[in-house]
Amino acid sequence: MNCKHVDCGTKEMLWLPYTYRGMECGLKPHAYCTKCGLIRGATSDRPRRLSYYINIIAQLGREVKVTNVQIRLIAIELEKQGIDDRYGMDRCCQEKLFSEVVRKYVNVSEQIIFRYLNKISL
Repeated sequence: MNCKHVDCGTKEMLWLPYTYRGMECGLKPHAYCTKCGLIRGATSDRPRRLSYYINIIAQLGREVKVTNVQIRLIAIELEKQGIDDRYGMDRCCQEKLFSEVVRKYVNVSEQIIFRYLNKISL
């Protein structure tokens, strides 16, 4: 999304369900963008920046052959998909999207990708 998100005030926040690793955990106040209306997730597993996922690809390249062209194609695809949007994505959604995009360009199993995601998160 190309919106420069602007938070609503604390009094305007919406009480909505929040999730942790895909499971609902009750209600929390959620901020939303006053320009586009997207609601920012209030989860404890915060979304990561694009550079975090590029670093994972670099580390993955040590085990599996990943060329610079593949890295660039993955980065462009992730950017187009909006992986860096802190309003539209939580970390769980980011990891699923990352896995799909990497497997599109690199012949690697999902288990290996998630092993690297978990290794760096610790």
